[in-house]
Order: sequence, then structure tokens, then C-alpha cells
Amino acid sequence: MRRIQCAGCLGILGIVLLILGGLVAGLFDDFINQIIYKELVIRSGSDMYQTWKHPPVVPHLRMYFFNLTNKQEFLDGSKPVLQEVGPYCYREHWEKINIGFHNNGTVSYETQKHYYFERSHSSGSEDDVIVTLNIPMLAAVSQVRFKPRLAQLAIDSLLTVLKEEPIVAHTVGEFMWGYDDPLLKIAKNLLPPEERMPFDKFGFFINRNGSTDGLFNVFTGEGDITRYTTINTFNHKKYLDFWKTEECNMINGTDGSSFPPGVTEDSLLYMFNENLCRSIPLTFWHSKETFGMKALRFSPPRNVFDVTPENDCYCVGGPPCLGGGVFNISTCKFGSPTVVSWPHFYQADRKYREAVVGMKPDPEKHAMYIDVSPRTGSPLSAEARLQINVAVPHVPVIKPAAMLREMIFPVVWFEDGVTELPSEIVELLQVAENVPEVTKSSLLVAFFVLGGVLVLGVSLSLLAEHFDLPLPFLNPNYNSSKSAKDKASDRPQGNSPKRELSGHSNPAMTDDGDKDAA
Repeated sequence: MRRIQCAGCLGILGIVLLILGGLVAGLFDDFINQIIYKELVIRSGSDMYQTWKHPPVVPHLRMYFFNLTNKQEFLDGSKPVLQEVGPYCYREHWEKINIGFHNNGTVSYETQKHYYFERSHSSGSEDDVIVTLNIPMLAAVSQVRFKPRLAQLAIDSLLTVLKEEPIVAHTVGEFMWGYDDPLLKIAKNLLPPEERMPFDKFGFFINRNGSTDGLFNVFTGEGDITRYTTINTFNHKKYLDFWKTEECNMINGTDGSSFPPGVTEDSLLYMFNENLCRSIPLTFWHSKETFGMKALRFSPPRNVFDVTPENDCYCVGGPPCLGGGVFNISTCKFGSPTVVSWPHFYQADRKYREAVVGMKPDPEKHAMYIDVSPRTGSPLSAEARLQINVAVPHVPVIKPAAMLREMIFPVVWFEDGVTELPSEIVELLQVAENVPEVTKSSLLVAFFVLGGVLVLGVSLSLLAEHFDLPLPFLNPNYNSSKSAKDKASDRPQGNSPKRELSGHSNPAMTDDGDKDAA
């Protein structure tokens, strides 16, 4: 009886362990996620708030210029021969300013960015001279491309008086932070506001050192973690006004510094880029390990800049539209003939690469990507890469540009991102990403294996005892039962027959017992 009670207790213990294993399998992730999500919410004064306000990462901006090596031949109508020069590296410091929390579960902020040139990580100094297109001049030519001949002749006369040429030579520092250009000063007084550039200098990062990219209003995650850091408004607007449909003007996703937690391979992420004047979709590319953690690498789909029904709303100036891996952003850049693509025309039509000499697309060097931590949605590593091109127009009336071939001319490409994280951030992310998985696996193994062994062992033991199965370890009654039967069968019963001997015989013994006794 005591043995049955003991077996019953072990069986109940095994069932309890199996139930606990089932609870771990079904509820453990939700329990852990709730703890992590609570910490992720942006609240004033919290540790997450301090990390969010003062990002501990150190982003780097690397600029690569395309230096024109056959200036005269290009002016005479030949293909441009380009030589990539760079990188010119700038360390960045980010800080969120003008922060304000709102009753609808959002927070507003601007990200102030400072740039510091790092000579030791650059291929040259900011005094290096780059030969490339005169972008302000070609912008002026492009704006009168489809206007009456009289307007084109007026631009031709203006360019002749100013002695403007299609090709200029300036230092890296001037191209980055601005140089004086007479055309921009004149255009500021002549052009309508929507076509007028806000500066009388030209530079790719003019007035951006110490400035911000705009006012973001994002959800803190309070009450709905699925909207964590997603953009509510940008510069007080929910929609842009550059494109043809409301869908394409919609500001989707985040600013790229974080994403809602619970990212999977099936997730479709969106990142809003104010320089592209649109949100870019990101789809799963492949898995990898980053800083000892599983990461999901996301990248824009191959057709993001193609002419497709979904992208038709971005075709403001057409048809025909450019497409084929390049994207015309002139409508949001004051009419400037600016076209963007991935560096070296990566994933673009062959015709764009073949129109110039020097393009060598490589996915390892030129693909844009973000490595995301699945559980927290935190970027572990990212490189935002983009190439700035100029659509060179063919306007025979304007003599300085009359011989230029119509083409997409690469000017510069850059990568802006983070590939290293501080050790304390890595440790926190590892705890959030790895520890729950290890703990869950250990508990499942312990509960299911031990519980299963107990339940199976007790069940087999009871069955063996009930059916008196010959299983000595599971049926303790079997050995005593068998032993008693064996002893009973070994005792002599009645007259036992004479045992015959075999093998060697004793010569002193005969068949006659009386004689042998005598």
C-alpha cells in the first residue's frame, strides 16, 4: 500500500512538472515581454529616457566623391571617367532637444547632430580638390529645359556673363559645408519661392552642422507597444505634399533609430527619411549574429525605386519616369535635377552604369541595411547608404552645356551608420535577447524531461505490477514470486529415478550393487 502511495505521489509530481512545462511554453514569452516592454516605454526620468535622449552610440558619416578625370573629353560629349575618392570620415554626436510629452501618448523632439572630421579615418584631408559637375548651373539649365526659347536664351546669356562652366573644382570642405555661388544669389531674387533654394551657397551639408532634421512627434509605447517610436507627425504634418496620392505622402514607420519590438522575418518595417521625402519599406534579407545575439538584417526591396504600379504615385514629372533603380526627388528639392540611387547604381538598370566609367556595385559595400534585435526592435548595426546623382539635361540653345550628353551623373555617395555599440548597451541587449531564451529552454527541458520520466516510470511500474510482467526493476513482486516457484520445483518429490552418469566411469563400480558393497 505504501508503495502505491509513493508511486501516486511521484506520478502527481510528474504531471505537475508537465503542466508547468506547458505553462512555460505558452506564457513565458508573454511574461518576459511584458517586463521588457515596460522598460522600453519612453517616460521622463527613466533610464530608457536618458538613453533615448543622449544616444550612447557614435555614428560615423563617410563621404565618397566621384572625381572626373577626363574633363575636356566629357565636355566634348564623351562618357565621364570617374574615380572614387574617399572615404572622408566624420564622427557624429546626436542629442534630442526641444522634448515635450503629450496627452495622446506621444513625445516630440528634434535630433541635433554635430559633425567632427576625423583625419585618421579618412583617405585625405578636407583640402583635397574634387572635380565634378557644377550643380547650381545644371539646376538652372534644367529649370528652363521645357520653357520657351526666350527663357533658355536668357539663361544662356546669364551663364556667359558669369563665365559659368559645367565642371567645377572645389575642396571636400567646400562641397560639404558650402561655397559661394553667384547663380544661387541671383536665383534667390528671381525665382518663385517654391523653386528658390534657401541658401545663397552650395554644399551637400550646408547649415547642417549643429542643426536638426525637423520636429518629430512619435508614440512612446505607453498603452500600445506596437506603436513604439512610430511617427505620428513630422513638422506638425501627418502627410507630405510632394507626391500624387495620400498613400505615398503618408509618413510611415520610425526615424530608423528604433522599431516596435517583436520583429520577425515576416515583418515589414518602414523608415521615414526626410532627405528622400518619403518612407522607405524594409524587408527581411537574412539572419546573422551581431555582438553575440541573433539579428535580423532588413534592407529595402529590390524594386523600391522601380517603375511599378505601387510606385506610380512618385512619378510626378512623367511619364516617362526614370525608375530602374533611381529615384527623382527634384520635386522636393526646389526643382534641382537631383536623382538618388544606391551607391555605384547597385540594383539599378545596367544603362545607368554603362553611361559612365568607374561603377563597381558590390552588395557588401553598397547595400543599405539595418540589423534588428527581434525581441526589442533595437538596431544592432546599420548603414544608411545613398548616392546623389544629377540628371544632366540636353539643351542645345544653352551653349555652355550644349555638348553634354543627357545622362544620370554620379556626384557623391555616403554611408551614415553605427557598427559599434558601447559594452554596457550590448550587455543590456544580450540580457533582453539571450537570457530569456536560455532560461526558457532550460525550464522546458527540466519540466518536460523530468515530468515525462516520472509519469512514464510510474505508469510502467503500475502496469508491470498489475499484469505481473517480468520486469524486475518495475515489478518488485516478480523476483519473490519467481524465486518461490523455482525452489518448489527444485525439491525432490517421491522416488526419484536413478541419475545416469555420463563421461568417465569409475572402474571400481559395477552393475551389481551387492558385489560392490562387499
